[in-house]
Amino acid sequence: MRLDGLFPKVPKAQDFSKDGILKAAAELVVCDDQSLTLPGKALFRNCLVAMWPTTIKSDLPSQHNISNYIHNSFVVFLHELKANIQVILLTDISYFFSLHLH
Repeated sequence: MRLDGLFPKVPKAQDFSKDGILKAAAELVVCDDQSLTLPGKALFRNCLVAMWPTTIKSDLPSQHNISNYIHNSFVVFLHELKANIQVILLTDISYFFSLHLH
């Protein structure tokens, strides 16, 4: 029995970066409906250190940094959404007038 295709291929692990771990931790909190207290828990931080043994405390994201990252990402998302809605409305209005003015 072959197991090809039974398990999805996992992309090659990326190199460790402070920004990468901040983004990953924020995504875990938001997408998996985790508490913002999770990044402050010793078990979570120990898991991160186990994955990157050369990690020092300052490399790990704090609850404050994760909260700010989530907030700032949401603000950017809302600005992009607003811009997209304005484009759609302007396009729809232009289309409407082009149909009714001719």
